[in-house]
Amino acid sequence: MYKSPFFKKEEDQDIEIKKKNEGKFTDWIKENMPGKSTCEAATAVMKNKDKYTTRVMKMANFAKNFACKKK
Repeated sequence: MYKSPFFKKEEDQDIEIKKKNEGKFTDWIKENMPGKSTCEAATAVMKNKDKYTTRVMKMANFAKNFACKKK
């Protein structure tokens, strides 16, 4: 049976974050949204896209897609 690399299971996918980028969104949250969790802040950013920069939206989207998934 042929297994296509395009149909990997989520647990088989490796996500790598460069060392220089680790913790950037968490640091941003501590400065701009104290008291919120990563998932709460990511949700708030994605609901108000006009209020935030593209950089912050990309970090929030990544957090929503990979850190905030319920298992």
